[in-house]
Amino acid sequence: MDAGAPEGSWTPSADDRSWVEQQLGRGAKIPFRAARRSSDGRPIVIELAAFDQEGTPQSNWFWLVDRQLVAAVSRLESVGGVRLAASAVDAAALDLANRSYRSGRPELAHMQGRGVGGARAGVKCLHAHVAFYLAGGFTPVGVWAIARLYWSDRPLLEALVGETLCES
Repeated sequence: MDAGAPEGSWTPSADDRSWVEQQLGRGAKIPFRAARRSSDGRPIVIELAAFDQEGTPQSNWFWLVDRQLVAAVSRLESVGGVRLAASAVDAAALDLANRSYRSGRPELAHMQGRGVGGARAGVKCLHAHVAFYLAGGFTPVGVWAIARLYWSDRPLLEALVGETLCES
């Protein structure tokens, strides 16, 4: 939760808003709050409100905002990470993760039948799974991706999250 805003608030502190907008390269159009912070206190995952400021429903729940982490996950995706993750994780566990994701946003009726990253089935986006996992959600794809990133980019991961996520 964002230490610079009241509990449950969708209004981030000025520092958080500035950092997130710098990382995104644009203004934040959807109300958000920090869901996971780096070891130096900056948001690396944000939780998005279910509706934007005009009342339009949003399909994303958690969003990676740290540019270095986004780039690392993009590198994993570029070498077939979505396909590899889909074949590596247990289908029943992935289904459970998608149901868990849906149950966390019951106000989004338009997302009926969709899970992490908007997937109807399988794996659609590693970024969404990593964000959901780092925010505390259950997703074996997020665990799979973090394990791969840990072995390929351990210094970045440990600098961002400030803890060891995987043991050797």
